[in-house]
Amino acid sequence: MPNLFQTNHQSLSPRLKFYQDNRFVLSLWVFITLVFVIDSWATHRYNNYLIFENTFRNLLNGRSLYAYYPAYHDDANHYGPIFSVLIAPFAIFHNWIGLLLWNLFNCFLLFKAIQTLPLTEDQKVIIGYIAIPCVIESMLNQQFNAGAGALMILSYTLLNKDKGIWAALCIVLGTFIKLYGIVGLVFFFFAKKKPAFILWLILWSVIIFLLPMLFASPEYVVHCYVDWKNSLVGKNMVNVLGDGIDISIMGFFRELFDEKKIPNFLFISLGAILFMLPFINISRFKKRRFQLMILSSVMIFPVLFSTGAEDCTFIIPIVGVGVWYVQESNEAMKKVLLPILLLITCNFPLLLFPVLAKSHPLSLAIISLPYFLAWLRVIYNATNNRFAYAEETEPEMVTALID
Repeated sequence: MPNLFQTNHQSLSPRLKFYQDNRFVLSLWVFITLVFVIDSWATHRYNNYLIFENTFRNLLNGRSLYAYYPAYHDDANHYGPIFSVLIAPFAIFHNWIGLLLWNLFNCFLLFKAIQTLPLTEDQKVIIGYIAIPCVIESMLNQQFNAGAGALMILSYTLLNKDKGIWAALCIVLGTFIKLYGIVGLVFFFFAKKKPAFILWLILWSVIIFLLPMLFASPEYVVHCYVDWKNSLVGKNMVNVLGDGIDISIMGFFRELFDEKKIPNFLFISLGAILFMLPFINISRFKKRRFQLMILSSVMIFPVLFSTGAEDCTFIIPIVGVGVWYVQESNEAMKKVLLPILLLITCNFPLLLFPVLAKSHPLSLAIISLPYFLAWLRVIYNATNNRFAYAEETEPEMVTALID
């Protein structure tokens, strides 16, 4: 495994060990995916996938996408109406095949997205290793979070290649599925053809909004968007004031001070101000390192400040942490912060003492704290002139092409 605590920014050479090759990292990701798919087969643990694939049948039959269906699965769907169309190619298969293809799809999509980053091969390898604890959690829970993270990355890398039409699609699709993707709109500042980019955003928004109407009536689809809003509001209320566990940074501080009434608005307002702070200096916008810090912030911020975040959702911000890590020049900070973050991300209290951990929510909510510290460092780097204007030292810093 590459030394995660010493990034020399040199490109890979043929003499490097096999575990320093991206193909080996991909094989690890696929192995992890297959292990948890087989585990699901053996234990008949399909619940999250059943929620997802059932949305397509509900769309076809005009039933609510957000109601509870205890005869089919526990819990309920919280993704946007377009998700019921996205899941359709997997829902047509038997559940055990559909689950396999679904998890592999998310695994490959995120890995491929990371390969499009304007980084050296060894830096991408490091990000791949850093993400492994959250890859495990994501594949275990059969979620779309890996795909959502991939859309965030692609919305930047495609725009960076002057492919605004496809970057706009990634932003709109990510937003209409999980809302997190909306923060990708800040990449507008990096667009070379801003009027065209705005038009593509509008056009894709109309298309994605209307697409479910190919399978159901317009009245039904419009009502689904209302139901989606209500489901998200309800989930927020359960996590903050009910029996749910809020592992956002707001939840951490509420548990730390034992004060449930601290409003989300206070945290989100301060977070939004910090999030937009780097954009004060327009002259930095074309700097690659600045752009990568913004990408890192885009991937960390929405999960950190979302009361709907779950442990499996952290596959999104951990890639953002990886992007920060390979660009960070402060070795002491890297050696301290990343090990702590990875240790807490493994969620040992829940893994080893689930009953005790659930009775002490602070032991679970603390997962957001190291991500919050990493995000603050990202914001500092993005606003720091010395970081933003540092000369490139990587000899092979060429943006990867998307096939």
